[in-house]
Amino acid sequence: MRKKPGIVALSAALLLFAALAMTANVRKAHWQTIAWVTPSPDGQTLTATFIVYKSEDDDGRFCWEVTDTEVRESPSQVTIGVQLRNPCAPLVSWGTMNLPDNGRRFDVRLHLRAPLNGRTVIERESGQKIEVAQR
Repeated sequence: MRKKPGIVALSAALLLFAALAMTANVRKAHWQTIAWVTPSPDGQTLTATFIVYKSEDDDGRFCWEVTDTEVRESPSQVTIGVQLRNPCAPLVSWGTMNLPDNGRRFDVRLHLRAPLNGRTVIERESGQKIEVAQR
């Protein structure tokens, strides 16, 4: 059976659209890599520090917002996570974004039920230990 040219063209267009959709970067929040945490003097609050970047193709604003946080405590460790998004980034971009070489420090405070008291701090997303800065 011979395929009609219109069906072949439509199939090719749908295939191209699907491939482009899979490579699109949609503006959404991501769990961030935490560079380090700093406990408050009483140990009840952790300040999680990130290095965030501004894409070169936005309008010059530098804006990030926290969309979610997570704190899970056990007797031996505290697992934390912070989800950020950049509402200034393009809604959809194709391929990778070019980021500048220098980032900007971004701090988020997380409140604990009990003081840190030497417990290990773990990153939610990676499961890796986070450096605790000394005051």
